[in-house]
Amino acid sequence: MRQLDHDNIIKLYEVYEGEKSVYLVLDYVQGGELFTFIKSKKSYSEETARKIMKGVLSGLAHCHSKHIAHRDLKPENLILVLL
Repeated sequence: MRQLDHDNIIKLYEVYEGEKSVYLVLDYVQGGELFTFIKSKKSYSEETARKIMKGVLSGLAHCHSKHIAHRDLKPENLILVLL
């Protein structure tokens, strides 16, 4: 994750290892899961869907350009930033 520097990918700053745990220091992102957003709306515009997918696909393309694959890509693992 330290190789990744992209607006649509959370930034990893530091990793601390304890005896039984690993602690990751990441950006604080307030907004919630994409899955929760989708479920909370009866409908949303094509423009909203386009913006979300553009961000997801842009971040994913950056990962792939660094030969990194996301092994569990699903709406529950994507966090929205509220603007």
